[in-house]
Amino acid sequence: MAVKPKFMPTIFEHSARIINKTPSETARSRELLEEAQVQSYLLYRQDAVTVGVDVYNIEAEALGCKVKFHEDNSVPGILTHPLCNAYNLDEISFSVGKGRIGIILGAAEGVKKKIGEHVSVGVGISGPFSICAELVGFEKLIGDCMDDEESVHLLLDRVLSFQKDYCREIAGRGLGITLFESWAAPPLLTPGIYREFAMPYERELISYIKSLGLKMAPLVIGGDTSAILEDMLSTGTTLLISDFKADMEYFIEKARERNVALRGNIDPKLVERGPREEILRQLEMMLGKVNGYDKFIVGTGVLPYGTPPENVIAIREYIEALYGS
Repeated sequence: MAVKPKFMPTIFEHSARIINKTPSETARSRELLEEAQVQSYLLYRQDAVTVGVDVYNIEAEALGCKVKFHEDNSVPGILTHPLCNAYNLDEISFSVGKGRIGIILGAAEGVKKKIGEHVSVGVGISGPFSICAELVGFEKLIGDCMDDEESVHLLLDRVLSFQKDYCREIAGRGLGITLFESWAAPPLLTPGIYREFAMPYERELISYIKSLGLKMAPLVIGGDTSAILEDMLSTGTTLLISDFKADMEYFIEKARERNVALRGNIDPKLVERGPREEILRQLEMMLGKVNGYDKFIVGTGVLPYGTPPENVIAIREYIEALYGS
């Protein structure tokens, strides 16, 4: 019988809906973050929990970016780029007390204490390139990659050191780590810029994560990453993402070659809007391409706040009906 795939929807701001709070309320409260992820797990019974709401903002905020919080259900976003005029490297140093890092760590520890016997619990971190994109501003950073490579590499080195310190704090609390490189998603970066300015730092960070004793070190980049797939694999990642726009059969082939996990993502907008029949049709088509690969995972992109819970539950129930619970 075929191996039942794991079920890993990406639940960040959507977790706030589960407890009837806004993303901004939840993102700034250790207690609400903890409650949101625990209640989401009790509802969905997914196979991994990554604690956070606006996970892409945490390190950038700790390093001086101002974040816009909202009264409505919008996701918090970066407002300012403190290094847009000058790369002040002296300001880049790690402390648990900076920004909301302590809130994230405390919430993740609380989630692990409550449900860690049943599911792996971890924290999402950003790749050094993505943090630099927020600190400097994306367009200026790309310009500097072409005109001032040395300064960009010095900045990336400093941010990498910050991330290593953060990873040590996370792992020391018995939590997992997932590396998100949101600003490297094609077509934002050319393969050449990714290869020189993002991939080497991902590789060093993943190697460091493994040195801390963590067996899983997933690298998550959205979009169709076919053009940089070999470079991503060279980082040592233990998991690939086949986004809904990508050729999943190609990703399955590459995952088999390297014996890494592959998460196939259903379009999160489809999961939000339905209809359920189309969601399950897409799931059926995806599972039909797995070809017996035993490290395949059913996932989604980041679920929007307003996603109807019954649409997410339908995915899990379909998997259970097909493979057994």
